[in-house]
Amino acid sequence: MTETNPWPIAGPDVATITADHPQPLEALAAGDVPALVIRGAVSTQTCEQLVDRFVAEQLLYDPRKPIPDQFIEDAIPEGYYREGRNKDATFAWKAKTATGRRRIDIGTSLGYRGSDPDDFFAHSRETHELFAKLFTTDDDPIRVLYHNLQQLAAGKHVLTAREPDGRLYGPAIIRAHYGGYTYAPHFDSVRLREKREDFAVHSFEHQFAGVLVLQNTQLGDQTAQCVLHRCQWSPEVDPHLKEGSFHEYAERESIGNVQVVLQPGDLYFFNTRSIHEVPGIAGELPRIVLATFIGYSSDRDDIFVWS
Repeated sequence: MTETNPWPIAGPDVATITADHPQPLEALAAGDVPALVIRGAVSTQTCEQLVDRFVAEQLLYDPRKPIPDQFIEDAIPEGYYREGRNKDATFAWKAKTATGRRRIDIGTSLGYRGSDPDDFFAHSRETHELFAKLFTTDDDPIRVLYHNLQQLAAGKHVLTAREPDGRLYGPAIIRAHYGGYTYAPHFDSVRLREKREDFAVHSFEHQFAGVLVLQNTQLGDQTAQCVLHRCQWSPEVDPHLKEGSFHEYAERESIGNVQVVLQPGDLYFFNTRSIHEVPGIAGELPRIVLATFIGYSSDRDDIFVWS
């Protein structure tokens, strides 16, 4: 970004963010800030211990060792999601999953499973049971994310997303990105992209993401970091996302961007309608994050969090 057109990231802690932006989530919704960043939300040691636990529990694999077949079968291709009740894959971009470039999820993804609500909520119940066993009170990264979001919520109430009949969504999801797995320029929206009209989260005006980095990947002096473009999704932008020409469009339209540089233990929130990407870095270890989506409306007292 140029000095004449700043788009500064808010951070590095809750106190500073709320001092500069008394209603931080309203600032995100309006696009006044690209992201809210909280440094060191979890210690580096805790991050390392959690990653070791995921591997020991055979929920993730160590790429330096032979890869069990189950992870090859369960891997999620780049750009994969489903719309509405359609059970066939929809690809947000045309990238093909190369050998070794795979994503492994621990948890329940609405984007991946939401086309079958019964399956989604059954899987969500299993996720709640798994996370209750996987984390302790002292090292639960989901509690950390929810706590920090509550601190930014300006009096609203942060809840795990739920249907009127009480069915709970997954509270968060752990995603491991192996072999240079890439997120091309895209946006996320249960309303505008996935068209999840059957779900309560569809009713929120805005959708944010909360991401806690547990492990990053590194190749030389490069690490995988999110790039946020100062451009929100619109019908005009959509063809460029689907055709893979967004970078050319952004250059032509002089659309700026910021790179959100994070270390393990750092947490950030951003508006998922902003076009964003994570260029792949094929380092030895995977990039592992705890991720959530967040439903927010100015006129509602509740904030829903799901995966």
